[in-house]
Amino acid sequence: MGSVRLLPLAALLLATELVAAQAELPGGVRDANALYPCAPSAAVVRFFHLETDEPELAKINPALAELGAELAYGPRTTQGRPGHAFVALRAPPEVSPKKLAAALKKGGGPAEELVCIAFDGREGKDHDFGLADMGITKRDFVMGISGDIVWYDALGKWSQFYGRPGKLKAQELLDRYAKLFAPYGGAKLGAVVKERFSWTLASAPDEKTRARVLKTLEKTAGVEGAALEENVLTVTLWLDRLETCGAVGKLTGAGEALDEAVPSSPRAAFDTAPLYALLQAEKLVP
Repeated sequence: MGSVRLLPLAALLLATELVAAQAELPGGVRDANALYPCAPSAAVVRFFHLETDEPELAKINPALAELGAELAYGPRTTQGRPGHAFVALRAPPEVSPKKLAAALKKGGGPAEELVCIAFDGREGKDHDFGLADMGITKRDFVMGISGDIVWYDALGKWSQFYGRPGKLKAQELLDRYAKLFAPYGGAKLGAVVKERFSWTLASAPDEKTRARVLKTLEKTAGVEGAALEENVLTVTLWLDRLETCGAVGKLTGAGEALDEAVPSSPRAAFDTAPLYALLQAEKLVP
């Protein structure tokens, strides 16, 4: 059995506390400095779909532990999608999705990684349509807008959709959600979450290094833009089709939850591990 890498509890608790109301900058951008410190990532969160609704945790948990990983949420199932389950895993950044999927498979059924899109600003009709007696949950009702949606979570004005890579499209979800709720008084998802953070680097890079860093960031999924002035790097990003999320804690805040009796799902967040590794290779961070 390989050595087990435990995820620092103090760091995870601190991250949970930081998932609070964020100041909104011009253009609907959230100030995310507190959420994304300039430091190595102790863990990331990945989301998976399992082709079984009764995964054997007695086999999954030890297999994950060998990788230094653990269940962060789930397994979750819903009445409208029998034979399927959803999980979120917290794992060291260097552990590949392929290894995590293999660990999950030991509990029965293939596993595949999912991407996540986060929206904020949901308004209008809530999720309760009184269909529980008919076997239709609040989650099932929303997931019914597209077969490409593997899971859905919401808390107050915040919503997160999960699906297979290449399948989910933000504008499609916005349009279909509005169409679904139109006959019932109307509701809107809001907008894809947009955040910005700044890191103060150890020194100002030379022009070649600066260009290299910015070019890499331009090609990074989720990054809308980046600026490097002197030794301050500023990154603006979208929480759109994220394959890997930063481990920043659970969804928090006021408002209606889909499952009052179930702990909140992990809050979608940008994975800064590759960015920190890039800057470390350029000797711009410790």
